[in-house]
Amino acid sequence: MYDGGPIRARLEAPRPAGDGIGPGEPDLDPIPPWWARPRRSPALPRLAEALALTALSVVMPGLAHLRAGRVRAGAALLTGYALALTALAVVAGRARGRLLELLVSPEWLAGLIAGCAVAAVAWVALVARSYAVLRPAALSARERRAGRVVVAALCALALAPPLTVARYGQLQRDLVGSVFADDPAAPAPGAVPAAPAAPPADPLRRLERLNVLLVGGDADVGRPGVRTDSMTVASIDTRTGDTVLLSLPRNLQNVPVWSGRRRVPFPRRELLNAVYQHGLAHPELVGGGARNPGAELLKRTVGHILGRRVHYYAMVDMRSFRQIVDAVGGVRVCVDRAVPVPRQQIPGGVLRPGCRRLNGREALWYGRSRTGGDDYGRMGRQKCLMWEIARQACPWTVLRSFQRLSRVFRYSVNTDLPRGTLPHLVALSARIRNARVTSLQFVPPLVSPARPDYPAIRRTAERMIENRGAAVRTRARLHILNQSCI
Repeated sequence: MYDGGPIRARLEAPRPAGDGIGPGEPDLDPIPPWWARPRRSPALPRLAEALALTALSVVMPGLAHLRAGRVRAGAALLTGYALALTALAVVAGRARGRLLELLVSPEWLAGLIAGCAVAAVAWVALVARSYAVLRPAALSARERRAGRVVVAALCALALAPPLTVARYGQLQRDLVGSVFADDPAAPAPGAVPAAPAAPPADPLRRLERLNVLLVGGDADVGRPGVRTDSMTVASIDTRTGDTVLLSLPRNLQNVPVWSGRRRVPFPRRELLNAVYQHGLAHPELVGGGARNPGAELLKRTVGHILGRRVHYYAMVDMRSFRQIVDAVGGVRVCVDRAVPVPRQQIPGGVLRPGCRRLNGREALWYGRSRTGGDDYGRMGRQKCLMWEIARQACPWTVLRSFQRLSRVFRYSVNTDLPRGTLPHLVALSARIRNARVTSLQFVPPLVSPARPDYPAIRRTAERMIENRGAAVRTRARLHILNQSCI
């Protein structure tokens, strides 16, 4: 039999001392610890340093150039960046109101969009150049690919802020261009001229009070036409921002429909909320250049009833009201008494008393329901909702929901406010937020909707505008809007 011969001889042969095979010695050489192992690539630490400084250059341009020994370029980049941040902080602190005014200027918004595009390209070039001046020369193919991936991610990070600002600027520009009129409508040759309005360039310079008609329309699926169930004139003192809200009920009869120069035929039994549809059916009453003849005729008629020239109107479709409230995260109101609502709309069929945050559907039916009540109680709730939404819409909430809000406003808001008035109105809105807001509803017993005394309505509105509300306080639903809106 084969006994292993040469192989056995080799295994049994004596070995020299210290070869690691003797008694108590390991069979293999010990593995050195990680800090004693040779580095796989001598350029790897320099690559990590280059990527770290490139990342820092996204927020502090010039660091990579200084590390690479390019002192002049690095110092210039850091100095320019510091000066730009300082100037921005100073402008934001001292001219904040002016910045808000510019945000409603289409020309300035176009410049902002272009500037953001240039800044995005420049920032990407800066990141790429910062990596290029520090990149080690001796890199393996795998290390080069890893460096490119990291730099690409840093470029995407640098692109995000300017492109986001440009996106918001484009949304704002589209919103301003689609909702607000370019210029006041001019009447067609031979047509009835429009009622005089404030100068579009600066409506506050020559006006003691700015009067804006706020309209809520209730058009809905399966309900043809638009009924203006909420009609409120906001009369604003242009110096102090103090505001008087004058609300007319939808069911006023024997309405003196006014074209701007004369009273026009209108069925005696028709209600005030039918004037809008009448204007749409007869656009010749207000001239051929009106953007919305129905709203224009309503604006002139309401101004004639109150004895106050109404300069502009703003109409919100109640179908989109729910989306607006949901977009800003709801509205907090204090319900003073239970409000019955349809069970298919809100579980339980009632909004119970108490202070709470209402979602879009709840807010819509809080302002729309008249079950167990009347039109006059609904008018008060609608006015409450308008005031609370305007008061609670903080800048951060609006910015967070801006894309959704702009889409809703484009299709649900109709107004004849010229674009040139927007910067001045933005400046005025800052005063309104801290001003006194007084509300007066022309409802029974102050007014009988079936037989309204229109001269008395004009006199009462005049007393309210002149801060003599005490003369009508005992007979009218008059109150100061506060945080609870009760």
